[in-house]
Amino acid sequence: MKSLFLRIFLWFCCGSIVLLLVVGTGFVLDSPAAAAAAPWWRLGQGAIVSAGRVAVDSYERGGVVEVDRYFETLARDTGLRVALYDESGRVLAGSALPATGKPGSELLAGPMGQLVVQPLRGVSGVRLTGAQGKAYGFTAVMPRRELRGVWSRTFLISFLLTSGLLCYLLARHLTAPVVHLRGLTSRFSSGDLSARVTMPSLLDRKDEVGGLARDFNRMAARTETLLNAQRRLIADVSHELRSPLTRLSLALGLIRRRGDSVSPTSMARMEREVQRLNTLIGQLLTLSRLEALDQPPPMEPIDLSALVQEIAIDAGFETTSSDRGVRLVECAACTLTGARDLLRSAIENVVRNALKYTNPGTVVQIRLTRPSGSGVATIIVEDEGPGVPPEDLAHIFEPFYRVEQARERQSGGAGLGLAITQQVVSLHGGSVTVSNRETGGLALRIALAVDPVF
Repeated sequence: MKSLFLRIFLWFCCGSIVLLLVVGTGFVLDSPAAAAAAPWWRLGQGAIVSAGRVAVDSYERGGVVEVDRYFETLARDTGLRVALYDESGRVLAGSALPATGKPGSELLAGPMGQLVVQPLRGVSGVRLTGAQGKAYGFTAVMPRRELRGVWSRTFLISFLLTSGLLCYLLARHLTAPVVHLRGLTSRFSSGDLSARVTMPSLLDRKDEVGGLARDFNRMAARTETLLNAQRRLIADVSHELRSPLTRLSLALGLIRRRGDSVSPTSMARMEREVQRLNTLIGQLLTLSRLEALDQPPPMEPIDLSALVQEIAIDAGFETTSSDRGVRLVECAACTLTGARDLLRSAIENVVRNALKYTNPGTVVQIRLTRPSGSGVATIIVEDEGPGVPPEDLAHIFEPFYRVEQARERQSGGAGLGLAITQQVVSLHGGSVTVSNRETGGLALRIALAVDPVF
């Protein structure tokens, strides 16, 4: 059952039905005859008239003694309180009607032999003629059955126990998961980042409570990852800034010892370290802006093929003095709407990263492909370097992550370029994937949605 609302609703329905059954059972067990009680004037009007005729015959045959004996038998068998009147309304035998002591004129005002009933008062009367032609009146008071089962002690105790048990079960069923989640959130807020919902009975639920438990686990895992990444980022930034600052301090110390003479070597060293600091700070600012971006940057139409060609030409020009090269193998025509500077930076980061690690004497191949009729273009950058261990592939887009610490430092990178690339591509609704090539090296693919071809 997936809906908590439906579950609560059915619980209340079941509880109401059970309570109704308990009430009915207690009523019947406590007063069995009450369940079958019915108005006498609906069940036996003819019987009352017949009883009146027998009373008249008994009186004419044996007088008051005979009719009293009959009335006693009638009261014992039926519970009726009856009376026999003469033509003037005087009581001949039995009990007169309450209150007045005489039958109401309306009871004995009907046609001879026709019963007149007053249900609200529980009385009835009939005019009868005896065998000797005399007129008589006969009245009957209906027996009132006491319905003791409705508010008896047994009923009240059973009602309280049943309703209390149902309410307890319902409250426990609804609040137990919430209490468990509250305890976990308290642990998590106190610094225990490993707090998770582990109860299978809670995680396997298909209603809102089960969804809340699974969402809590995802939130806790995400928060723990972000906090750990923040700590690692602070540590990495501190380390990255400390290294060039240490080298600058050493260079300045040498300058002080030599007086006014500054060697070209020391000056070059300081320039490189200052440039390294500028680059690192620029990348950190870019990554911080992308992560904190709450709305898309200004977008414009971009010729993606022209942008890729431009990046390939610039990268090839920078490698003219080295033994590595860049080759644009394929460049399909396509356009999209995006932030040009950010896209250029993202693609350049991938190309420059490939140039750092491709083996000497090899070239980095760039392809811009777009299958016919497809709305997605893919930029593929392949190098012929050592590749990346499979266990590290999922982490290379994390800030400051290094596969090989020594080589990364020698190349001068800080591990921010691919993190920026992933943020920019995600901002444009695309995706970045990476894999090792079968022939050696790394292949990185950027998929971007492009404008349709008309």
